[in-house]
Amino acid sequence: MCGICGMVVKDSSINPTIFEKMVNIIEHRGPDDVGYYYESGLALGHRRLSIIDLSTEGHQPFHYMDRYTVVYNGEIYNYIELKQELIENGYSFFTKTDTEVLIAAYDFWKEDCVNHFNGMWAFCIYDKEKSRLFCSRDRFGVKPFYYMIHNESFVFGSEIKQLLLALDGKPKANHDSLISYLVLGAVDYTSETMFEGVNQLMGGHNLTYNLINHEYKIDKWYDLSKVKRSKDSYDESVKRFREKFEQAVKLRLRADVPLGSCLSGGLDSSAIVTMADKMLKEKNEEVEQHVVSSCFEDKRYDEQEYIDEVVAKTDVTCHKIFPDINTLFNDLDKIIWHMDEPFASTSIYAQWNVFKTAKTAGLTVMLDGQGADEQLAGYTPFYQLLFVKLLKQFRFVKFFNEVKAFQTLRAAHEVRSTRSILKTAVAEAFLPRGLSQRLRKKFGAMSTNSPFSQEMLTHSRVTDAVQEYDKTNERKYIQSSMRQGMSSLLHYEDRNSMAHSIESRVPFLDYQLVESVYAMPLEYKIQKGITKAVLRDALTGILPDKIRTRYSKLGFVTPEDEWIRNNVDLFRSELQSACKALAGILQEEKVLQWFDANYMNFKRGDFTVWRIICAGRWIKLFNVEM
Repeated sequence: MCGICGMVVKDSSINPTIFEKMVNIIEHRGPDDVGYYYESGLALGHRRLSIIDLSTEGHQPFHYMDRYTVVYNGEIYNYIELKQELIENGYSFFTKTDTEVLIAAYDFWKEDCVNHFNGMWAFCIYDKEKSRLFCSRDRFGVKPFYYMIHNESFVFGSEIKQLLLALDGKPKANHDSLISYLVLGAVDYTSETMFEGVNQLMGGHNLTYNLINHEYKIDKWYDLSKVKRSKDSYDESVKRFREKFEQAVKLRLRADVPLGSCLSGGLDSSAIVTMADKMLKEKNEEVEQHVVSSCFEDKRYDEQEYIDEVVAKTDVTCHKIFPDINTLFNDLDKIIWHMDEPFASTSIYAQWNVFKTAKTAGLTVMLDGQGADEQLAGYTPFYQLLFVKLLKQFRFVKFFNEVKAFQTLRAAHEVRSTRSILKTAVAEAFLPRGLSQRLRKKFGAMSTNSPFSQEMLTHSRVTDAVQEYDKTNERKYIQSSMRQGMSSLLHYEDRNSMAHSIESRVPFLDYQLVESVYAMPLEYKIQKGITKAVLRDALTGILPDKIRTRYSKLGFVTPEDEWIRNNVDLFRSELQSACKALAGILQEEKVLQWFDANYMNFKRGDFTVWRIICAGRWIKLFNVEM
């Protein structure tokens, strides 16, 4: 894992001092090596975290065939197989790096090379012969790529803070993105960031920049919606899932450095840890597995009983951490600086501490369970999707059986009531109304007890973001979840891990596994009220039964509601300070009145207070002009 940077200047020379500051401000992403490449009007830079082939042969910018120069952040997990295929087509290799495989693949397949890669990446290839840059981001946006056009210069990097160094003055806030964050917690769901003029290349897209006419174009190269539905039976799908998941974990165990896993005690992270343990034992490899877990004394948020089940089954070395409100605000500015933008909840702080502990334990690579919920019906709205589907198909017996099972197994664990879900499902199935009408009604009701103005609640960016989630079409809902909700989680995953010079790998986002799951019908994912059915059945005998049959869900949560109630003066003071920083958007009096009236009744999962506080800190930390 690494960090990249690049700059193209149209009519003037590049200032090496500024450019090298842009490269080195992300030293945390690559503390092992640094490199620069300069050519007339072009500069490329790289910070290296050595994962595969720890020798100096992996130094970047990497030059190939006296024609190409590449800066690359990520891992091509199937590089060994691709290397053999390229050798059979006449290529020779002089290093053991995946970087050389990447650039050889580009020479052989040109832009189509990305369709051959199984991995995560953000890279830029300079083709000297064609005088152009070819930039690409992996299918689901696991690795970041930011860019901007400023004073006729094209600048890109792994983190936004790099680009800000190229600005003449203070950065400006993107009010549209900031409002959607404050109201919904939406981050990274469009190409725009919260900084005006700074954009991200979305996952599954390429960017080509012509160095002669200084024009660029962006093309979408990957589209999950084109994956066709599978006709496999349930048993065949279970077998296929097992094969794809096992392969995904196997590929992500490739590393020349110590490797561990994040373990929440939930189904997804436990699946990864137990599968990795199985593989290592079958290979008779004496590799000590380490896991890091976030725990709490408050049993409502603690999962130690499940974590301990995995530890007992696998004999992994477990490191438990206990995030504390007393250190949260001390670390907050540091976390926001690494995030580049305000983040949605204090659960990110728990994740920060997990990676911090992993670093202390000497780990350089960590596996994590991101991406499973969005595909395998891990969220409550998937029930609504299933109910709507069954009603529309007039499968009433199946519908009533699933409703009864849902009420029995899941209702006690859900924030939304069963009645509300059923009422909405029936309305969506038989009483179609304009979505915009429902949104207006929803946000109108919200405004009676909200710190936000009616204008903010009905802002076009906010309503568009909500409307994106079509809860009547399972495939569209999954696409939205993969593009919106998951993108913010990947943002946090990348920054929290790289802040501690750790590479995070997410097996559930192996594209072959994703496509296999996406092709399955929803009924394979929810059966008798049980979500992730195909995963549970596929890992019978691998997962401890206590976890395989677990139906509650937490993740890296924090007791934010209790923290607020027990520290009212602290949170109110932070909230007041944030309102002053956000004076162009928020009304301090309205926000404080709302807080005073509601702080005793905040529920788990309501992160509104936090979003306002975090945004205020971000404004001051990055000196953002409102």
